[in-house]
Amino acid sequence: MKIALIKRRYSLRHGGSERYCVNLARKLISWGHDVSIIGETIDEEMKDEVPFFPVPVNRLTSWTNNQSFAVNSGEIAKNNQFDIVYGIGRVFGVDAVRVTERIQSHWIKIRYGNPVSYQLQRWNPRHRTMIGLEREIYSSPTVRKIVTQSQLDRKLVIENYGIPEEKIRTIYNGVDSTAFHPGMKKYRKEIRDELGVDDSDCLLIFASMDFEGKGLQYILKSISESQVPHLKLAVLGNGPVAKFRKLSKDLKICNQVHFLGRRNDIAHFYGAGDLFLLPTAYEPFPNVNLEAMACGLPVITTKTSGGMDIIQERKNGYLIKEMSSVEEMKNSFDHYFSLNKDDRKMMSDHCVQLAQDMTIDRNAKQTLEMFEEILNEKSRV
Repeated sequence: MKIALIKRRYSLRHGGSERYCVNLARKLISWGHDVSIIGETIDEEMKDEVPFFPVPVNRLTSWTNNQSFAVNSGEIAKNNQFDIVYGIGRVFGVDAVRVTERIQSHWIKIRYGNPVSYQLQRWNPRHRTMIGLEREIYSSPTVRKIVTQSQLDRKLVIENYGIPEEKIRTIYNGVDSTAFHPGMKKYRKEIRDELGVDDSDCLLIFASMDFEGKGLQYILKSISESQVPHLKLAVLGNGPVAKFRKLSKDLKICNQVHFLGRRNDIAHFYGAGDLFLLPTAYEPFPNVNLEAMACGLPVITTKTSGGMDIIQERKNGYLIKEMSSVEEMKNSFDHYFSLNKDDRKMMSDHCVQLAQDMTIDRNAKQTLEMFEEILNEKSRV
């Protein structure tokens, strides 16, 4: 099968969707398919592994950037003979599109809760462009399948754009078991020694570049109110550190919080921690949750995130109502750290078991099955 994947960046240096595209392409190639990438940039060291079609973009504003990439990538796909074109993001000219970013029409409701701010932001050219792209792409009769990463996004696509349910396919992400696995626990002592944290201390892990959108302020408040002794937090990622360091100082927990910046050894921290925290306002499906669980780390996340699909309450993690649910988060700490060693290990084992079923192979296989369905449908037409 001759397949084109459209993704703005073909890279292992960026976020989860970029890594997803690389992993999918490599898996499809290993199964004998002819895969090309249509995008804006490609990592230098990857140029020889896959044919790359560069997409010109208009960088005058953020909305012209997004609009021109969506249009121009679709034109490139149309001018070449591909059996299947799969858009990993908002692009035209595709047979199937994966909902990769936050659904814009829903996100601005979350981001701008004040009714006046929300109405004003609906007229912001950037938001109008993104919502318009989503509506036009998802509603297009030539787009045969819309792929969501979670049941939440499946529901949001139906509610926000009136898409029939049969057009939507939910395919969960897979985790790279060579990079994220229970063997990371061997780094427990090394990381804790670096932080000056004792083996008996209770270590929480937070990893994100979006401190506010992923609820770090509420994590700090929860820690300040928790009665769990020796509770520590490792914050991984670049963000407004000075602001959050001041907040931790105001809450009188600055000696419990370690701001570590962006780290390439994030899996080592999963191996060293006790709980992973991501109380995000809204996210299609945070890969970090699955990566942490693959290392045996239970997760606390929100019911407003697609990540809730893989959490079984008090079996492999905890669900709180929303990002600002400080009391629920604090109660989750209290429950987990009240468990004995065997019960904690059981939760860790459940995390690993779930992650071992959610492989990159399984994701790629389900995606390929969808491609074959689409190809059969196109040939009948």
